[in-house]
Amino acid sequence: MLDGLVLDTNSNWMEIRLVKLGIQIKRLISVRDELDEIEKALNFAKDSCDIIITSGGLGPTHDDMTVRAIAQALNRRMSENPEALAIVKRQYQTLFERGIVESPEMTDSRRKMAQIPDGAIPLDNQVGGAPGIMIQEGKTTIFCMPGVPSELKFIFENSVLPWVRERVKRRFYELVVEFPMHDESVFAPAIDTVMNAHPGVYVKSLPKTYGTSKTLRVWVSISSQTLLEAKRHVTQTIKELEKITGLTAHKPDE
Repeated sequence: MLDGLVLDTNSNWMEIRLVKLGIQIKRLISVRDELDEIEKALNFAKDSCDIIITSGGLGPTHDDMTVRAIAQALNRRMSENPEALAIVKRQYQTLFERGIVESPEMTDSRRKMAQIPDGAIPLDNQVGGAPGIMIQEGKTTIFCMPGVPSELKFIFENSVLPWVRERVKRRFYELVVEFPMHDESVFAPAIDTVMNAHPGVYVKSLPKTYGTSKTLRVWVSISSQTLLEAKRHVTQTIKELEKITGLTAHKPDE
């Protein structure tokens, strides 16, 4: 990604789903396939995040070193996990039967994908070869997933999201509206006023290029104890924006 060869679509895909569960995304980090850089990034994320999700670096090649770097950062030994090995074996047998690979043999490079930090839990991957991994380190939970989007999405939906849903008690609500004005700088003071009056509510203007639109899109969102409470805060915030600006909001394309 840092060489411009691969576009990171995984992060955006996960962010949308996590935010809707009430998760606050604090940091998004891209690093090179280098042990020390990955370790630094992990420690940087641990400073303020209790859930860390990585994508990429779980495969069989020399530059797939995410798991090794995390083990190094957590001072854990890497060893072959029987459950992870069973997943890798099953997947390559399935891929062989489908004619995708020429042999189901457990080569050294394939066994590498069953090497995980001691104490880690393998996460099933029914799309590709490398299992995902969950690691509990104190109060921090780390999820490691392959970078291939189809594999990441399978593991995320089948292992990560259910885990998150069990633990998140807050409810998220968002609404995008448009105001009949185009100058974000004029609208900014109204945003400051309503956000100060409603702690927890997040208001974000979404301007288009100057001269291309006569309206300003505004995104209002909040996580609350109940969905009803979240909707009430969002609705009240929009009404106050209308009162302050003297403009009437409407939903896009109305």
